[in-house]
Amino acid sequence: MIEKIIKHIRENLSTQILISMVLGVITGLFFGQMIAWIGVIGDAFIRLFQMPVIPYIMVSLLGSLGRLSSKEAKAIFLQGGAFLGLFWLIILLIVILFPLGFPNWKSASFFSKSLLQESGQMDIVGLFIPFNPFDAMANAIIPSVVMFSVALGLALISLQNKQTTLEVLATLEKSLMRITETVAKLTPIGVFAILASASGTLPLEAFGRLQVYIILQALLSLMLSFWLLPALVAALTPLKYKEILLAYRTPLLTAFATANLLIVLPLIIDRSKQLLKPFAEANPEKQREMTSPIEIFVPASFTLPDMGRLISLSFIPFAAWFGGSSLSFEQYPTFLAAGLASFFGGDGVTIMRFLLTLMRLPTDMLQLYITLDQISVSRFGTLLAGMNAIALALLGTASINRLIRIRRRQIIRFSLITSLMLLIIVGGVHSFFTFFVTNTYSKDKILENLPLLRVRNSQEVEVFLGLTTPLEIDETKSRIIQIKERKVLRACYYNNDYPMAYLNRQNELVGFDIEMAHIFAKDLGLKLELVPLEIKSIQLDRSAYLIDQGYCDIIMGAIAMTPERALNISFSLSVLKYTLSFLVHDYRQEKFKSWADLQNISQLRLGIPGRVPYYEAKLKGLIPQAELVETGDIRGLLNGKLEGLDGLVGAAESNSAWTLLYPNYSVAIPKPIVAVPVAYILPYDDQPFLDVFNTWLQLKKEDGTITSLYDYWIQGKTGAVEPPRWSIIRNVLNWAK
Repeated sequence: MIEKIIKHIRENLSTQILISMVLGVITGLFFGQMIAWIGVIGDAFIRLFQMPVIPYIMVSLLGSLGRLSSKEAKAIFLQGGAFLGLFWLIILLIVILFPLGFPNWKSASFFSKSLLQESGQMDIVGLFIPFNPFDAMANAIIPSVVMFSVALGLALISLQNKQTTLEVLATLEKSLMRITETVAKLTPIGVFAILASASGTLPLEAFGRLQVYIILQALLSLMLSFWLLPALVAALTPLKYKEILLAYRTPLLTAFATANLLIVLPLIIDRSKQLLKPFAEANPEKQREMTSPIEIFVPASFTLPDMGRLISLSFIPFAAWFGGSSLSFEQYPTFLAAGLASFFGGDGVTIMRFLLTLMRLPTDMLQLYITLDQISVSRFGTLLAGMNAIALALLGTASINRLIRIRRRQIIRFSLITSLMLLIIVGGVHSFFTFFVTNTYSKDKILENLPLLRVRNSQEVEVFLGLTTPLEIDETKSRIIQIKERKVLRACYYNNDYPMAYLNRQNELVGFDIEMAHIFAKDLGLKLELVPLEIKSIQLDRSAYLIDQGYCDIIMGAIAMTPERALNISFSLSVLKYTLSFLVHDYRQEKFKSWADLQNISQLRLGIPGRVPYYEAKLKGLIPQAELVETGDIRGLLNGKLEGLDGLVGAAESNSAWTLLYPNYSVAIPKPIVAVPVAYILPYDDQPFLDVFNTWLQLKKEDGTITSLYDYWIQGKTGAVEPPRWSIIRNVLNWAK
């Protein structure tokens, strides 16, 4: 008995994959983040699988199209094409409706550089029609590769003496398939590594969001497979709904169990012929002719985009929702067109990487897609792909043989039931997860619990609650000489300036600017004094006064560099770049997506912290009708729901942090992007101090300090200080710390 089980496992790749999935999840849960290193093996497996994809797309399309006769090509493109187009329209509509099933869960995210990439500027013509096919291949622009391959394949149809070329293409296709088959043997190892890494490192909060996608995709796939497609065939042909389901029960279950459609294609062809046999027997002379289109449509459905693969496009809006954003209405045409074209031959992983990049979403979501695909998505997708092949074969063949019947009553009934089922599934999932499933929002706690990153054993530091007694300043000496003599650096910072300077829940003063002050003082062997300033003291004359009178040696609160400010103070080298943005209510984000849209809002009232004439003039030039109102405490304004204001002007890098604390608000970055350099303030005309500080600042840029602090404080890459993810070995057995 045991020997038979072992033999079955050795000979059955699907069983091996299933076992590796279970073992991968168990391993990840057991070891937690200790097993994160195994993700490298998963990445290598993905690359191996992607390696032959682009060549295979080309060779496969060239060969399959080139072998067709003109008559076969016409039948496929005219008769089958109409129904295939209908299927595409249905599934793309499902993808559009998919986000309506997402629950109203609070979500927000740290600032990401992907927010700064221009969207809506996609060259649709360039995406689909390559001027250089080799460039499209090198950069994996799948729609262009597919378009070039289809054009070349269609040209082959009418050529004479093409047999040798087709044989070469067939040989190449077999060679590329052999590479894929060889890599496929490593699938259990790759799947184990991917799932072990994902289940060991994925935050527990993410699991709640994953089940939304899994359940929604499964229910919609089942509805399409067991109602919409077979009911559509029954409504348009003489076939009965029940006999369709009974006839294909075995191939559909096999496809679902193995997640492999290819192995059941012969069975689907045979069952389709048997189902249409009674109609063929009525005309024995044309019996072969009546059923032969099935042999074209079923393989064609396997090579063309099918509903089973296209439903995975729903992962892109899910990825946006998972990160706390959404696709805009204007993005959907490009997204759907590119997604449809990509599935003319690309594999899911390559396509998702391409679409994530196209939609300006983090490509590290690809691991999440692979995890979902292995857990359940691929099986439900394969089930739907199988029914797609069946429906295309039956409807296409029936159309060629003039068996299509338009029965208004049946079609109305079909449409009403389908609409009702969609409403129940999408609305039901949305309502269930919104009202009955608890999803605790915790990203605000992440920000408010962050400790300093690089300063572990900090030097002596004193934090003042407000302006303190000014230091004695000798105007005959450089400030850096006086600092070294007294061995104290007094650095001022802007209070409650998330994520640059703020008090965490442990009542520790932390943030990007605070950590920079710690590092500068420590590198010079100085005691550090930190003095808070209100945001209004950003004003030009106030900053110069505070430094000149000895309240501060340096203001380490990054502010915008402007010519007027440089007349009275010295700026360090640029520390960072800030991006002009607006903090708005979630529902208003779309109205702030471009400066042109903002110009169309007749009455626009915006809050701006501190008066900066240079940037007020900049805003007035971009949105001349806007009223700019000087504001006070940001937290108070957000608690008051921005009463009387349409939004707050600020840096996207800072505003993103505020959305973590107030997830009902969003950051809007109008296009084209306006970015400004920011720097620290030093005493005016004190070149020695400026030289020392700029030398230090340049060193910190070159040695990666500023990059690591930027990633940590602004982009929220906090893995270095977060407690290890829950695991059995650490939290249950207590075998590890």
